[in-house]
Amino acid sequence: MRKASPSPLVLILVTLACLCANGARPLGQAAPAAQTPDQERGAKNKQTLLSRLRREQVEYRGDGLGHRVKSEWVDKMVRDYVQQKLVIVGELSVGEKYELSSRWVFKDMKVTFQELFGLGPEDDEKLLPLSYGDELLDLMPTYALEGLTIRGKGAEVKGPYKRSVVITGHALTFANVLGVGLRRPVATFPLYVNNEGKEKLALGIARDAYTVKWKDIKNRVVDDMSDTAYVEKLRLLRDFVSEEDEFRKLH
Repeated sequence: MRKASPSPLVLILVTLACLCANGARPLGQAAPAAQTPDQERGAKNKQTLLSRLRREQVEYRGDGLGHRVKSEWVDKMVRDYVQQKLVIVGELSVGEKYELSSRWVFKDMKVTFQELFGLGPEDDEKLLPLSYGDELLDLMPTYALEGLTIRGKGAEVKGPYKRSVVITGHALTFANVLGVGLRRPVATFPLYVNNEGKEKLALGIARDAYTVKWKDIKNRVVDDMSDTAYVEKLRLLRDFVSEEDEFRKLH
């Protein structure tokens, strides 16, 4: 008696089973895109960077709806983050003919607010100050605040975020005369739209004068090392506000 041959359907099923057993993906399921050498380098250095951050106990100020993270604590975390980035670039530059660029070392790296500050779910309703003390506003990509509501230190609504601007020159000098106390020659600030429909600068004497809800921003990007984000920062620098009368219109 002749032995029956397997049907085509059985052969297909057996082939698929063997492929899956060997780690192959089922038909119709796309394989993950391979990382480029730049992306691999950025991801590796990001892991090193985050592992070195000093996770100090979070500190708060205010109570009730105005319960907010201390701006001093925010500044401390940002200062440590920026310092660790500089150290890693320096370490990788040892032995090289020229010092490496931060944009090359951390190519295409994106770090979220949660990854940087590490707050817990119990902090979702608390406020994060948009502190200008130690580079938080300069660090953030412009899109980080898109669609968010800018609030005061007591959670009161100031208005929706509109755009960001760079302040320098006489405008920055005038801001310091008002008591702001900025320590660098160029600073980035967000603008919001108030109840009268006017653009206003989110800048007060207190570093926690303007805030956003933590739950609204925690999963957004606080540091974007992509070329796109870099070009956007260059655009802000190009369109800087430098004169006192320009500053007065926004303040």
